[in-house]
Amino acid sequence: MEKRDLALTATLLAASAAMGLGYYLSHLAPAVRAEVAVDGKTVETLDLSKDQEITIRGAQGGTNFLVIQDGTIRCSQASCPDKVCVRQGRQSRDGDMIVCLPNRVTVRVSGE
Repeated sequence: MEKRDLALTATLLAASAAMGLGYYLSHLAPAVRAEVAVDGKTVETLDLSKDQEITIRGAQGGTNFLVIQDGTIRCSQASCPDKVCVRQGRQSRDGDMIVCLPNRVTVRVSGE
């Protein structure tokens, strides 16, 4: 590697780190609501300040059981075979998402 290659690599790494830090800092706002979409169409808008439990029917008949508690949302149960959506855990910051591909369900958390 030449000096110019190293300088270019260092510049790209610094720019990437700055963009990542900017994204992180801009998404520190606490969540206010969650928009639930099935197959790309919004079916529910949930207020995260109210503790509740809701069952969402997926595009092909599958189900996702969402729990809102203490300003966070999580998928506690799902009919999909891989359960990736359940393992994503609690989401509470602006920009966080829960995705269940087999059921075609997405939950996007948003702030103010």
